[in-house]
Amino acid sequence: MKRIVKAFCKGLIFSCLMALSLVPSLSFGANDPGVTNDSILLGAYQPMTGNESTYFRMGKGADIWYKYVNEQGGIHGRKIIFKMVDDTYNPSRTKVVVKELIERDKVFAIANPLGSAPTAAVIDYIVENKVPLVGAGTGAAKNVEYPSKYVFPLYPSYFIEGQQLVRFAKEQLGGKKIALLYQNDPSGKTHLDGIKSVLGNYGVSLVVSEPYEKGELDVSSQVIKMKNAAPDVVICSCAPEHAAKFFTEKQKLGWKVPVEVVFFGQSPKVLELAGKEAVEGAYFTSIFRKTDSPDPQMQQFVKLLKKYYPNEEPDAIHMWGYAGAQVVTEAFKRMGRDNITRDRFVETLESIKGWKGSLIPEVNINKGNAPEHFLIRDFAWLVIKDGKWVSFSPKWAK
Repeated sequence: MKRIVKAFCKGLIFSCLMALSLVPSLSFGANDPGVTNDSILLGAYQPMTGNESTYFRMGKGADIWYKYVNEQGGIHGRKIIFKMVDDTYNPSRTKVVVKELIERDKVFAIANPLGSAPTAAVIDYIVENKVPLVGAGTGAAKNVEYPSKYVFPLYPSYFIEGQQLVRFAKEQLGGKKIALLYQNDPSGKTHLDGIKSVLGNYGVSLVVSEPYEKGELDVSSQVIKMKNAAPDVVICSCAPEHAAKFFTEKQKLGWKVPVEVVFFGQSPKVLELAGKEAVEGAYFTSIFRKTDSPDPQMQQFVKLLKKYYPNEEPDAIHMWGYAGAQVVTEAFKRMGRDNITRDRFVETLESIKGWKGSLIPEVNINKGNAPEHFLIRDFAWLVIKDGKWVSFSPKWAK
């Protein structure tokens, strides 16, 4: 009898130990890949080196917000691990690093990555794996129109921006003939499509459209062709370095013509490389307040950038990553401590309405696919005066 009781007790103890050993696994099993008891792993592809490395400012912008959140104790006891991998803005390389982030590293989401062509190369794969893609730095059509609940574009499409640039050329600047310099990739081509879509609406003609390759900085021949076409307004769908080259060549030719630059060309690099005189009077689209704004959110952004990246001058591209990261962490805060799944993350992002706790004046995310998921919805305008960006209101906004 004693042997039976003893055996029973041993069996009972073993069963209890087995049950206890399963508790952590069951708890962890409630969360999706990338989530541990003390961390959440996010991944991003960034042009950390190469010709487009100036855009790595976006990754740095996101990084400073995640660093700040971690210093405050993280989110419900978890730190954000933000793993940025260099893809050199090479879509072939992007495919490799994203596959590694998802299959090897088991990231919870791809957050705050950079690039139109890189994103176009990997978005199908990301969505097929049901991994959220949040706040990619691109307004190209494939990202902003993607028919999936897992895609959350950062800002309005380049197509819509192209339409707004034509409206500005006609209604603000009185132009009837426009010329376009654009990057020969999905971003520039989407601007071109947007511009073409409303030419008839505004009675404007596109007299010349000149592409440039992102790896080639010399745009002198394109600028000469544009000048010879005698446009009333020039639109520059250009990265900062190429925008600077455009302004330099325009100044060499003594060419006086109003210029509009897309918002991803808004960078101190333009003024630094071309000189203040060459850029004076140019108009830029924008999606954020100016960095010298008294707004507390902007002041915090500038302070944190100087803390973590003291050699960086704050600009709009830093803000892309920073603002997107703020939305990501807000969703995690709302989710609570348990059941951190990708689908719940998507649903929580879609629940954010009228939120004013970020660098974005107001975040309103709707339920649906990418076209309903913009983190930022509205454009603003800036003009260069005395070497500084100054807020500008077009006629229709007054």
